[in-house]
Amino acid sequence: MLLPLLYIFSACAEKNSDPNLVSVSILPQKYFIDQLTDEQLRVNVMVPPGSSHATYSPTPQQFQQLSASPLYMGIGHLGYETTWMSRLEELNADMQVMILSEHTKLIEGACAHDEHAEHDGHEDHEAPEAHHHGVDPHIWMSPKVMLELLPQIKTSLQANYPHLADSIENNYPQLLEKLNDAHKRMQALAASLDNRQFLIFHPALTYLARDYGLTQIAVEQDGKEPSPAYLARLIDQAREENIPVIFIQKEYDLRNAETISREAGIALVQIDPMRYDWTDSMNELMTQIEQHLKSTATQP
Repeated sequence: MLLPLLYIFSACAEKNSDPNLVSVSILPQKYFIDQLTDEQLRVNVMVPPGSSHATYSPTPQQFQQLSASPLYMGIGHLGYETTWMSRLEELNADMQVMILSEHTKLIEGACAHDEHAEHDGHEDHEAPEAHHHGVDPHIWMSPKVMLELLPQIKTSLQANYPHLADSIENNYPQLLEKLNDAHKRMQALAASLDNRQFLIFHPALTYLARDYGLTQIAVEQDGKEPSPAYLARLIDQAREENIPVIFIQKEYDLRNAETISREAGIALVQIDPMRYDWTDSMNELMTQIEQHLKSTATQP
């Protein structure tokens, strides 16, 4: 690793700051920035589509763009961030760093089949896996959380790109309305469901489940493939509790999810939390939730 890192840092040190460049962790962040700035910023996405945010290693070219960015807007607690965050100041001492997870209430967890608690100590009953010291990073998958974070995104962009401040101000109400619509739709949908449990391979919907009264049951255990014994328990639980669906992200191997779907007789649905268009992604997810949790609700 030493020679590649020396190349990265020496190359980055020679690159000047670009006032129209911003770096982010994942593709959905680019959507929010594009919406606010009319796509006037070039957005360097550190985890490309189809890659795992838990294990991805950025390329030298990505680090070069990062070194030229006035602002890095991270998610926080993603695997790649945990590995590389300490090196950011070496890349660009003048770069501002804004971590979105520092501006919302986070969820902690021990493993896929244990309960977890929020930072304020109150218990919750979803079941996410642990993510780097137990913090679940999937904050962008809850409309409620993104409503909380949008003002922070706006303020940070205006402070670091003052030449776009007016555009950001003008575009903000429309984007806020989109988030409000998604939040209200999810609230109404959740209130209409009798069956509130779902299985998911990788626990990407932890914050959605918390904020809208659903129960997520994760297949992964500490980010690893489930054991045969745990897989059998999940199949039994799905049958006994009438859990109607298992979700899996598009970048994951389908085999274990297909086994659960087949043996438990439940639907298997692919979702895409890393999709660029956050609004479309949330609308599609809500459509799937309505189709599978509402239509198969337990009858009185």
